[in-house]
Amino acid sequence: MRKMTAGYTIILPAIAVVFSFLLIPSMARAEWRDELPDGLRVTGRYFYAGGYTFERPFLDDDTFAEVNLRLNGIYRIDPDWKLHFSYQADFTYMQMISMYPDQPDGLIDLRWPIDGKSNWRAGHALDRLYLNYRGDDFTLDIGRQRMAWGTTQLLSFLDMFHPIRPGNPFVPEQPGTDGIRIQIQTGMTSGWDILYAWLDKDGNEAVAARYHDVFGEFESAFSTGRIGGEDFVAVETSGDINDIGVRIEAAWRDTIDGDKWQVALESDYAPNSLTYLSGEIFYNGPGAARPVDYDPEFLTGNILYPARWYAGVNCSHNNAGLTTLGFIGIMNLTDDSWFSDLSIQHSLSDESDLRLGYQHYEGDLVSEYGALPDMIYVIVSSYF
Repeated sequence: MRKMTAGYTIILPAIAVVFSFLLIPSMARAEWRDELPDGLRVTGRYFYAGGYTFERPFLDDDTFAEVNLRLNGIYRIDPDWKLHFSYQADFTYMQMISMYPDQPDGLIDLRWPIDGKSNWRAGHALDRLYLNYRGDDFTLDIGRQRMAWGTTQLLSFLDMFHPIRPGNPFVPEQPGTDGIRIQIQTGMTSGWDILYAWLDKDGNEAVAARYHDVFGEFESAFSTGRIGGEDFVAVETSGDINDIGVRIEAAWRDTIDGDKWQVALESDYAPNSLTYLSGEIFYNGPGAARPVDYDPEFLTGNILYPARWYAGVNCSHNNAGLTTLGFIGIMNLTDDSWFSDLSIQHSLSDESDLRLGYQHYEGDLVSEYGALPDMIYVIVSSYF
């Protein structure tokens, strides 16, 4: 497979940093905002990711890069109706294109790819496009929007619609989902979230409802519905016990293999305002109990949690300034594979952040993480 030269490896990050320091701040101050029609507000994000993957079995070492530009807008039609949209354009070069999962096509395909070679691709898309109506005690959203449930922060299986693989720093935002959603406020802390969503063009749909309220020190929710042909009932709760955070998710699913349970328990602790520590254990009933029982689709990366048991940790520490040290580790307890992400994030300015990281993967070849390559990466995110 053709590799990028060392020159390109150096030039791409240099262009990204120069772009961040020079163009983004000028766009933040630009008078073009004053030229927008009345009622239209636009913000944006520029995202660059680049790095180097180390050689692994069946994979050569290689460089990778992605440049992504996102524009988020809200147009106020009248006092009650708003139109939300998010447009993004990106260019990706890498050996492992599968690391950047395809955006869901939904009911209407709003992606316009540009044909490329096997190791690069480009395109643009409308990732959000929905109407929002706000009543006295309810809101109605119609169109492509972000839908996310669940309370655990690392291995959240109740984020069922279009979840992001945990620990992936290269997908900064969750993909949009086509659907109709109504949120009804029934009290100061209680309410309903009812939705109907088209997950893809293959007929996979979601019909679900979620009720939430606060009981004492805990915020809890109950949800039920049918997603992708499977019925489910779930509960979730989160709160603090003696300054220790506790989050619990539990769900029953009616799968093609029978009734299955999923349970996640997460605890976090912040000894001070600069340090955060959390750990989670996850029992995944639909997952395989042994590596030999993995679904064949696991090998193509189409299954988010293929195994029965997982554990994860998430830690961060700020130096009381502009720099934060972060660590994420996830272990597949079924096949004894694991990965870790060690990163340093520094605020370059009010509009830009720089993140340097190293990911390490360990395990047998026929395991969830064992065949993936270690990598070093740099991410520049700028906002305007």
